[in-house]
Amino acid sequence: MTEKIEKNSKETEFKNTVCKNCKTQFKGKFCPNCGQSVYEFEKPFRFLIVDLVGNIFAFDTRLWKSMSSLIFRPGKFVEEYLNGHRARYMPPFRLYIFISFLFFLLLSIYAGSQIQISEKDRNEINLSFNGQIDPLNPETDSLKTNELNISDSSVSPEKLTNALSKVLNNPKMYMDSFLKFVSWSLFFLMPVYAFFLWLLFRKSKKYYYSHLVLAINQHTFVFLLFVLIICSKLIFPIRAYYPENYLIASIPIYLFFGKLHLYKKSWSKTLLRMLAILIFYGITLCITLFITWSFWIKMELL
Repeated sequence: MTEKIEKNSKETEFKNTVCKNCKTQFKGKFCPNCGQSVYEFEKPFRFLIVDLVGNIFAFDTRLWKSMSSLIFRPGKFVEEYLNGHRARYMPPFRLYIFISFLFFLLLSIYAGSQIQISEKDRNEINLSFNGQIDPLNPETDSLKTNELNISDSSVSPEKLTNALSKVLNNPKMYMDSFLKFVSWSLFFLMPVYAFFLWLLFRKSKKYYYSHLVLAINQHTFVFLLFVLIICSKLIFPIRAYYPENYLIASIPIYLFFGKLHLYKKSWSKTLLRMLAILIFYGITLCITLFITWSFWIKMELL
């Protein structure tokens, strides 16, 4: 059966075909005018199953090649992708979406397993909070509001009490909600990181797109590293020693060699520019997370 499928595909590749979408006549598997494939869905189901299995294995092959290149050859994946060697790898943005989805899913599971508030603790927190916010004493209301960085006069003690009660009753749900905000924030920060790269390495790669691909690649590696760390913590939850935490130290090393390989600068120039980028990006990240936290509180709780 496999020989018949191969024979049919070869015949399809070399015979004259009329595109059903734009009526262009051509030879091959894809229309040169509109790009539509000559693939036919009106065929026996067994042929569709064979094609599906082939696509799955092709996806797996590209995924593992992309992952191995991403981990063990910093900057090489980006260089080959920019030089046109794209068929052997998954597109960087698609790989980022896959890894980031896996990261935030596992982070949600891990954070949910760590958040355990007993009834006794919940009551103590409520009593302490109600004691600090005295509806008869406006000075304590203003003080508590300032401590929470919520200066809006419309935020009453009752709203704060209700917000705390909602979080205490279902902490995992609100943690998942906050992580969703964080994931979108990090997604929109990638172009900012790429802008810093372009700003300091534009003589090596003059187009912004090259720096954006590197930014996506390096964010993907960081997420993948934390996926491995979280998996280790989930598989072996109770231990006296957590050696996987030392993997975090490999992040600046990976970032350095990725930039060194792609931009072809000297070690000293690459290191100094990377440190400047990390400082600028770190400040931007902290400001963004603070704004995200404030926005999340007002959207979800108040």
